[in-house]
Amino acid sequence: FEPEGAFNPKEARMAVFEEASRSRTSSVEERNGVIQTVSTKLRISPEAMERTLFSDLEDEVILREFMPLDAERLLKQYNLSVTQTLLFKSLRVEFTASGNWKNIFRDVKRFGLIYSVERGNDGFRVSLDGPLSLFKMTERYGTSIAKILPQIVASDSWSIRAEILARSRGRVYTFEADGRELKSIILSATDAPAGGARPDQYDSTVEERFARSFLSYGSGWTLKREPEPLVAGTHVLIPDFSFEKNGAKVYLEVVGFWTSDYLERKISKLKQVAGIDMIVAANQSLACSKLERLKSSALVIYYEKEVPLKPIIEHLKERDRLIVKEEVKNFKTEEISLTGDIVSLDEIAKKRGVTLESVRAALKDFKTYGYARVGDFFLSRTKLEEIDEKLKGVQTLTGALLVIEACGVKGEGQKVLDALGYTSVWEGMEMDQVRISKSTPTSRSASISN
Repeated sequence: FEPEGAFNPKEARMAVFEEASRSRTSSVEERNGVIQTVSTKLRISPEAMERTLFSDLEDEVILREFMPLDAERLLKQYNLSVTQTLLFKSLRVEFTASGNWKNIFRDVKRFGLIYSVERGNDGFRVSLDGPLSLFKMTERYGTSIAKILPQIVASDSWSIRAEILARSRGRVYTFEADGRELKSIILSATDAPAGGARPDQYDSTVEERFARSFLSYGSGWTLKREPEPLVAGTHVLIPDFSFEKNGAKVYLEVVGFWTSDYLERKISKLKQVAGIDMIVAANQSLACSKLERLKSSALVIYYEKEVPLKPIIEHLKERDRLIVKEEVKNFKTEEISLTGDIVSLDEIAKKRGVTLESVRAALKDFKTYGYARVGDFFLSRTKLEEIDEKLKGVQTLTGALLVIEACGVKGEGQKVLDALGYTSVWEGMEMDQVRISKSTPTSRSASISN
């Protein structure tokens, strides 16, 4: 089952309700005006907005696929569904598991659940605030809690304890389940694809827009969703994103609309994360002195509609500079020994486990017998002479670049020509109209150590 529409129904409702509260809508005409205003802001049609508003309700979601079940599978599915139904009315849910934490934590984050995690000697214990404990209760939230159950029961061993409110009787019951008794008769995530959000579905459009903007920028850092959990005292913090490059990691936590108690817990955990490069992007409406105090241990930025890209890119560039500075400091050029006719700086960087930028800086003035530095390569005297010989009779730049690449030097053809003393003469706008000529027998730029 999936909701119809490309926009997040929860965010659509929030935007409509906020607009309606400002104008105190009381008629159909005024309601239509609110829908039109919000639709324009969100860049969707009023018709799409109407379809989206409540498309996540049980009566509105669309059945996309159905697979027939055998008797055993049906029994397991039934037991899972009965257990999930209990969790719809939970005040609090606690569970433990032996393994599968990555998938469990992923779903906890994916479904937007309010959680806390403690790490003891026997592993993690996760506590979830139930839908009936929240100031703002939704049936969808209760459904989301139930949706993580398949991942929990997929662990080798697990246990669940939940406080269930029976409103008709005015009593709170305790529900307990243990994998040692139920594992063989309840459906798990390993038995079938887990229901719920699509793998490419973000927790919010704010996160999705940021991810798209960052990926289109091309910073050189890899953006990873749902990275590994971070230890924060006896708790675990699961950031929304990590930026990774050559072993270095920077984390991003997007702080949106939460209950005040949950915000308190989130800030507390962020303070306890030691030795981690953390960026906190908080909704402007949450700006407070408590968040400001995080600035001593994290970069805190505020946003209204979209997470700003500029301060994050600047932070990553500064991290790049610090990484290069430290790696250059520890780089021992005396350990460099060149073998072969072509040695790339990228190859040296990979062997040393450092960035290419660091190798470029560390070897800027490096010289060794029989080699010349040409772009991101060290080329032997023999290789340069071989290329120079093969370039005789070649008149066009295009032809020369093909010759150089065929000799094993890729991406630095123009610098090789410069090193060998060739100049380019443009006789037109096309590459095949660029001719080369050798101005001197040897070139100063191809300085080979003797």
